[in-house]
Amino acid sequence: GTPGALDNATGIVVLLLLAELLENYSGNLGIEIVALNGEDHYSAQGQKDYVKSNEERFSEIILAINIDVAGYIQGNSAYSMYDCPDELESRIRKEFSSYEGIIEGEPWYQSDHMIFVQRQVPALAITSDQFVELSTYITHTPKDSPALVDCEMIINLALALRDLLVAIE
Repeated sequence: GTPGALDNATGIVVLLLLAELLENYSGNLGIEIVALNGEDHYSAQGQKDYVKSNEERFSEIILAINIDVAGYIQGNSAYSMYDCPDELESRIRKEFSSYEGIIEGEPWYQSDHMIFVQRQVPALAITSDQFVELSTYITHTPKDSPALVDCEMIINLALALRDLLVAIE
């Protein structure tokens, strides 16, 4: 077994914090918070059902955001963008630049944001700048424990995402 702290309790915590931060949001965006976990199993039924149920709505999605293996106690949070229009890329960089510990990182394609990119939906993926090492030696093992999580980093990610969503409306 694995405690799953980085993969992916931290992603769920960011989503829950973001939902709370957006509790009184009254902007123009329709914000949908969805937990997917299809990259760990090729034919994950929940992800397949989500895609099937929403196939006609993908053209309405402005940005899909994926949070996976975020909040590692060492290093930074790293984001990467996929098929984002220039204006959206600039906005993401601007909003995240005001948060210490959030940097632009290397692209990484093996996660749930790709189901959106494959449907021509711009995507933003957030992980650790040490994703490769973590996914090789820590995630899916008993080592993936809460002791590896930087709680302040998780809070900063939720705040940065809130600011981004408010800014892009």
